[in-house]
Amino acid sequence: MHINKKWNILFIKEENSKFTLDTETLDRLFNQVDVAQGKGSVLKYFNANVYDIIISDLSIEPRGAGFLKQLKDQKPDQTIFAMVSPKDTDKLYGIADLGINAFELTPAQFTQALETIAEFNPYAGQ
Repeated sequence: MHINKKWNILFIKEENSKFTLDTETLDRLFNQVDVAQGKGSVLKYFNANVYDIIISDLSIEPRGAGFLKQLKDQKPDQTIFAMVSPKDTDKLYGIADLGINAFELTPAQFTQALETIAEFNPYAGQ
């Protein structure tokens, strides 16, 4: 594995997301980015591809953590990041207990969070 490898990611987007996806930033930070919305679309991508990292937008619907847990149960070694808005800080610990990495962030911090995730090695310790 190369330390400076760009990761293949699946980005799960909420319908009324507070986070704005910037294609230029995503292309700069990651190798391949698939964007899915809705459980059917997510499952289609998830079952048909291998991703280094899954990033989920929970800025609107933090109850989506249950769906992320289902994905984690299907592929236990899958690295998943959930982005939660500050109003749902209390849900961070429950999400972390599911084996999912969680960020609390505002829309202004979104690009910085993506940059941090891009530097993360999902295979460290495996």
